[in-house]
Amino acid sequence: MVIYVEKWFIKNKKNPGIDYSKFGINKILYKILLNRDISTEDEIKSYLNPKLENLHSPILLKDLIKASNIILDSISKNKKIRIIGDYDVDGVTATYILFKGLNLIGADVSYDIPHRVLDGYGLNKKLVSKCVDDEIDVIVTCDNGIAATDAIDFAKENNIKIIVTDHHEVPKKLIDGKIVDILPKADAVVDPKREDDSYPFSNICGGVVAFKLVEYLTLMKGIDKEEFYKLFLPFAAISTVCDVMPLKDENRPIVFYGLKSLRETSHVGLNALMEASSVDKDLVDVYHIGFIIGPTINSSGRLESAKEALSLLLEGDYSLALDKAKKLREYNSNRQNLTNEALEIIDEKIKSENLTSRYNVLIVYEQGLNESILGIVAGRIKEKYNRPTIVLSDSNEFIKGSGRSIEEYDMFSEISKSKNYLESFGGHKMACGLSLKRENLEEFIEDVNRKESLTKNDLIKKIYIDSPLPLKYVNLKFAQDLEKLAPFGQENPRPQFGARKLRIENIRIFGKNKNVIKMQLFDGNSTGEALLFEDSKIFLNNLAKVYGKERVLNLLNGINTNIYLDIVFNIGINEFRGNISTEIKIKSYRVTGE
Repeated sequence: MVIYVEKWFIKNKKNPGIDYSKFGINKILYKILLNRDISTEDEIKSYLNPKLENLHSPILLKDLIKASNIILDSISKNKKIRIIGDYDVDGVTATYILFKGLNLIGADVSYDIPHRVLDGYGLNKKLVSKCVDDEIDVIVTCDNGIAATDAIDFAKENNIKIIVTDHHEVPKKLIDGKIVDILPKADAVVDPKREDDSYPFSNICGGVVAFKLVEYLTLMKGIDKEEFYKLFLPFAAISTVCDVMPLKDENRPIVFYGLKSLRETSHVGLNALMEASSVDKDLVDVYHIGFIIGPTINSSGRLESAKEALSLLLEGDYSLALDKAKKLREYNSNRQNLTNEALEIIDEKIKSENLTSRYNVLIVYEQGLNESILGIVAGRIKEKYNRPTIVLSDSNEFIKGSGRSIEEYDMFSEISKSKNYLESFGGHKMACGLSLKRENLEEFIEDVNRKESLTKNDLIKKIYIDSPLPLKYVNLKFAQDLEKLAPFGQENPRPQFGARKLRIENIRIFGKNKNVIKMQLFDGNSTGEALLFEDSKIFLNNLAKVYGKERVLNLLNGINTNIYLDIVFNIGINEFRGNISTEIKIKSYRVTGE
């Protein structure tokens, strides 16, 4: 018998009985929309026809007008403004948006981005001291600053005005039995996560917060909105996708039209980046942003300085931009190697110390790992074991790490319960960053796990199916209809379907590592070709556990042996040498008996 460590669920949201045919969609697409809590006629219309005019007004963000007035006053007096960004994709693109936006309206503006290892995250006294030396009038943070209390106090002591633009959780404190925001003493704090902010949608990234500020500033300076969108939408889309924001509400039109802008852009740095990354500009999609373009931008901040990525985006000479893009690709390749090596070390430690049977929250320390890839490793381990995971290594006098979580565990609030062991801490529900003294590690691990309340059911991976789907529906027309729901991403995943009792008609194994498996499947009425990415040894062994080795060998030799699978799959469109076909991509499977 095959033992499964996941559960499958068919989504079944209540049908309000809308006439969906008037929107040009079929019953299955309508069910998928209901599964995403899109149920009213207005919501369906807005979802299927995203419009930039539906973006929320920037003036709804608390303190945005105040921040704009400070900037405009500084520009009118020919004072210096400095942007302090962050070293990840969201921070780099937010810095780009602010720098180019302020430059566009005549500001004397410069930028700085902290070094991941030498400076750590966000605004600090060292960066402020440089601003004092350079006679900066206003500091504008982006994608950071909401928790930089000491650095902001230091800036104010030195008569520097501070504008915080951020999207992270606001630090909180229990006062008189009530949990309240602890805002930094900046001149303006623009963060949709503020408790007193009435902005309609708080789940925007740092790049979009910067985008909103620049939108208002350019409006005040009489710059055409179409020109504003042309210049900045691609970057808002990149930051939204790479910071894993939910693709709903205004994030949907931002990414929808941002992708269109990216396909049409004449931007030197972006075009060089796509060429160096072998991304077909005409076909660029969320996948390419999230798994190729984003990691390439991220790589400089992980291994060197994020200023190199920003330098590429600001470059006006294509040959120089291409050289810079190729250098980032080299960084990304090195980052991938470091990640794979660290992943192997951490995974082996989890196995050898039997950590999954001892702890529900995995907190793993290993000397000598590159701290820039700890978050990636934590994410991979979390995916493998479906447990909240924190991976730590050495960083100057402390150990430092990053965490990634599962839906059932609010990492920010849960780890906050053990904050007394930490030197620094920040994050949100699904991720965190922290540092602590080495001597506190064991007590921290025990304290976190003593306070967690995860159940066995919480630790079982859950696979959600939009609808059962017979293979006869898997055709090009249906696949093209599904694209009406794109772009896909966080909280708008590519639709998943389920099919039971499919007989494997034949099987072929490809790839250098024998991890590409093609199968012809039959459901009693129709056939379809399916693709599974998995180590073929694991797959064949799973078949053999139910059907025996001899029958699996017969299957490999083309003999029909009545071996059956249940599958969860999505449907893609494959274009190869001018031929277009549908593709069943198996995301999960179960080997079933006859």
